[in-house]
Amino acid sequence: MIYLLIVALLLLLIYLISAYVMAWTVIHLNRQPILKDPKDYGMEFEDVSFQAEDGVRLKGWLIPGTQQKLVILTHVGGLTRYGSIVRYKNISKLYNKEIEFLKTARHLHDQGYWVLLFDFRNHGESGPDPDRGLAGVGLKEYKDVIAAMKFLRNDVRTKDIAKAFVSFCMGANSTIIAMSKDPETFKDVKCLMAIQPISMEVFVRSYLKSLLTPAGVWLFLPLVKRFVVLQGGAPIETMSPKEYAKDLKVPTLYVQASNDPWTELSDIQSFYDNTPVTKEFFWIKDTKHRFESYSYFQDKPEKMLEWLGKWL
Repeated sequence: MIYLLIVALLLLLIYLISAYVMAWTVIHLNRQPILKDPKDYGMEFEDVSFQAEDGVRLKGWLIPGTQQKLVILTHVGGLTRYGSIVRYKNISKLYNKEIEFLKTARHLHDQGYWVLLFDFRNHGESGPDPDRGLAGVGLKEYKDVIAAMKFLRNDVRTKDIAKAFVSFCMGANSTIIAMSKDPETFKDVKCLMAIQPISMEVFVRSYLKSLLTPAGVWLFLPLVKRFVVLQGGAPIETMSPKEYAKDLKVPTLYVQASNDPWTELSDIQSFYDNTPVTKEFFWIKDTKHRFESYSYFQDKPEKMLEWLGKWL
């Protein structure tokens, strides 16, 4: 009987620790180093720095172009403006292939576009969030997108040129939320590419389902949600661009891997349905991992260039 009690207590402890760690990874995203810059890809650039309204100092690269058009590229949570590094190791590492947003930027540069890439708060070389470095999966990071736009509007070289966003995952969440909260700042923006924006509750539920079983979701999800709040994060059901998409005012291209195991396709469909302006879906086929979509346009830029060529 004592042995059974010990085993039960150990299982309970493992259950609590596992849920706590998963909750921790939701609001403590990876801070990867940056080992390459645009010059490694044949592009001249300028190191830039600007400040969000709450004082967070953000670092980025401004790549000059030959057209009066500029693309802001916003990155995935846990990555950097460069992308991700295979040899970087972390307990929550989710993907073992290099993602190079600078290759995507190179395609844009070759078309004559100016390009701005920057690190979100808590990422790369940018400063931490004032609230203990906690992430908001868009709920805090939208301030960084607004800061980037204000930086561009205050630079004589870029203030009057047309702008567009190519935004990935948390970057897409942040961009959609920023456009909703401060539409005046985005009046020069002509279009948006939102690559796999996500509702965090859907992501956690899908990830648990792929890792465990539907029964595991029932067992873990309520506790993970509770631990996120206890650790100081916002409720994960609020970490979503769904309601903010109703305020979008520019043509929007939603991009999603149709075989993504870490989401429910009804989630991005809800963003699309809530978007009141010209919109389009682009489905990426035959992928096995969500992160494959983040490197898709670095290898196959045609749809991205077609969309930007039409609207920017």
